[in-house]
Amino acid sequence: MRSKSYLHRSRHLYRETSRICNCFDTCTMFREEIKVIPLAESQIEAAGAAMARAFFDDAIMAYMIPDEEERRRLAPWHFSAFIRYGYLFGEVYTTSGNPDGTAVWFRPGESELTTERIHRSGLDRASEVLGAAPWARFNTVCDYVERLHPKEVPEPHWYLPLLGVAPGLQGQGAGSALLRPILDRADKAGLPAFLWTAKARNVPFYQRHGFEVLTHGFEPTSSIPFWTMRRRGDGNCEDRLTG
Repeated sequence: MRSKSYLHRSRHLYRETSRICNCFDTCTMFREEIKVIPLAESQIEAAGAAMARAFFDDAIMAYMIPDEEERRRLAPWHFSAFIRYGYLFGEVYTTSGNPDGTAVWFRPGESELTTERIHRSGLDRASEVLGAAPWARFNTVCDYVERLHPKEVPEPHWYLPLLGVAPGLQGQGAGSALLRPILDRADKAGLPAFLWTAKARNVPFYQRHGFEVLTHGFEPTSSIPFWTMRRRGDGNCEDRLTG
């Protein structure tokens, strides 16, 4: 039987740990700090491979490439091409060391993918590399949701088309760290930010970083759910998460 003094010390330690952790759902006091840096061109392929792992079970990827072996083979090219587009024409951040987490941002007024930029990034080869049918399925979902984008955020804003963390780094604060550089800049400039997600569990994560749901619906052909989200640019968004 445990002594009363042992129980007293345990309760005291629990109270102190809770106080130091500031009552977060997940204590982060013992985590190693995640450092975020701009992605280097030499890291694009490795980042694409990490995003393929991060999004392997994503509804859009599964709809695009239903066969798991084909998805495992083709998804790294898909993400590498899009990250290359972001590297050339936007801003891309990754985790220091291995690029196991990636955030692609488009600057205000530059969120539309143009024909010239698609060619320069290599995305114009998507139909050839991925197959015409998979690429068409992907665009069916994205085009349906993207039509809401200019209506819901007509003013200048930052756009986050991709944020992902490879499975081995998930739950360690990498996603939050990857958001921080641009959200800080957006707040200083008084600019909103926009994103959309097809995964329900991502919604509370983004809400904890100040994003609010604008539209929740389903793409009619695939029945894939989506949430469009906007973060105010008035500098008053309260982030309630450090992980």
